[in-house]
Amino acid sequence: MGFILTIHVIVCILLVAMILLQVGRGASTGASFGGGVRTFFGPSAAITFLGKVIIVLVVIFIVTTVILSVLATGGKPPKI
Repeated sequence: MGFILTIHVIVCILLVAMILLQVGRGASTGASFGGGVRTFFGPSAAITFLGKVIIVLVVIFIVTTVILSVLATGGKPPKI
């Protein structure tokens, strides 16, 4: 359980860092709405490398969360 918890914490830290490194959708247009309207309503861009890293980290985060949850409850269903 310690190994999975360590991986989980590392993934959490990396996930927060990667999300903070991402540039916003309208960040290049500044504060005015001149060019931002076209990018807001236009087609979305292809997924960047950073976006793919975030997707992988989210999948690892979900898997480790489920594994830790099952290990914490001992595989027993919750009592209602």
